[in-house]
Amino acid sequence: MSKQTAPVAQALDWLRRHGADGMFDKNGVLLASGDLAPFMRSTWNALRDLGLVEFYNPTPGKGRGRVRLTQRALSLSDPRRRVAGKSLET
Repeated sequence: MSKQTAPVAQALDWLRRHGADGMFDKNGVLLASGDLAPFMRSTWNALRDLGLVEFYNPTPGKGRGRVRLTQRALSLSDPRRRVAGKSLET
C-alpha cells in the first residue's frame, strides 16, 4: 500500500461529495454528479491501490469505465484515519 498524499485525500473527499460514483470520459477525466473531477487519472489509481475506490464496468478496449468508493472508504469518517495498519495522513 502506498501513502495517501494531499491530492489523494482531496480526490477521496471530492468523490464522497459527488455521490461516491462516477464515470471516466473519453479523455480519462472523471465525471460525477455533473462535475468533472479536478484530479489526474494517477490519483484515482492511487486510491485504487489503497483499496478506497474500485473500477468497474469497463468499456472493452477503452480502459476502465466507472469508479466508486469501496465500503472501506465509505466507513472512514475522517480521511486521515488508518486503514489496515497503514497511515492515511495527508
